[in-house]
Amino acid sequence: MNLANTITIKRFTKMAAASLSLALLLFGVQLFAHGGFEHVIGTVVKVDNNVLTVKTAKGNVDVRLNEKTEITRNNQKAGMADLKPGTRVVVDVPEGGKDKTAHSVKIGITESATGHDSHK
Repeated sequence: MNLANTITIKRFTKMAAASLSLALLLFGVQLFAHGGFEHVIGTVVKVDNNVLTVKTAKGNVDVRLNEKTEITRNNQKAGMADLKPGTRVVVDVPEGGKDKTAHSVKIGITESATGHDSHK
């Protein structure tokens, strides 16, 4: 093997290692970007039989609530009674979950409190 081939192989190896490192970094960031949760963002339509219906930009999404679901407003514990129609929410659902059971529901302000939806 001559010197030119050796230099070419070393360059290729360095470029391949750099590309692999970059790909792993980007994949890792994407994998952990949401902490393993899908976010359902919108306004409450209704709560019926422990199913929260959220109006999102893409349509209504039903999410199950259970005894482990954490419901908060301003980092304070809240309850299902606080999930009134028109209330803005961010719901975290574990990615890949088959039954869409909420891990947490964060409550925002209601449309009726402001007279309009300020987050459109």
